[in-house]
Amino acid sequence: MSLETLYSEILAYRIPIILLLVGSPWVTYLLCFVIPQQREEPLFLSLNLALSTLSILMLVGYLAYATNTGGWAKVVSQADVALLILPIYHLAVSLWLSRLRLPLQLIPAFRTMQGLLLLGGAFLALSWVLSKIRIVLFSYLPFGTFLGLMALLLALGYAGYRKLID
Repeated sequence: MSLETLYSEILAYRIPIILLLVGSPWVTYLLCFVIPQQREEPLFLSLNLALSTLSILMLVGYLAYATNTGGWAKVVSQADVALLILPIYHLAVSLWLSRLRLPLQLIPAFRTMQGLLLLGGAFLALSWVLSKIRIVLFSYLPFGTFLGLMALLLALGYAGYRKLID
């Protein structure tokens, strides 16, 4: 299965995916309210945060793929706006509802989610910068400054990696 096939299938099944992304934080909150246990609540909230992390990483992957193959014009002309906005909605609502139930540090998936999101953001920024580099760039930007910016992006990715393994 190629990336193009994967994202085409996501577009084909957009209604169930939209319902899943809109409803899962609220179903998780309801389950935590109905089954308030010390062991079950972090598990439910971790599963929901894992789903929101997966959806954000899929969004980052799509944006990196689409912008590198066709630019932002391809994203604007082909992408479904609901599928672009819903991962951000899902992440925000999941974090808000999880924080209402428990402190975020007590949820096992929260630290992993932080690391993966930092890695995803660094990957998206690096792929965008590396696709835009032309020789003309170095006439406007000193090479040392460019290397400093690349080092900063790599440090951001490394910080995400450290959050994953610590």
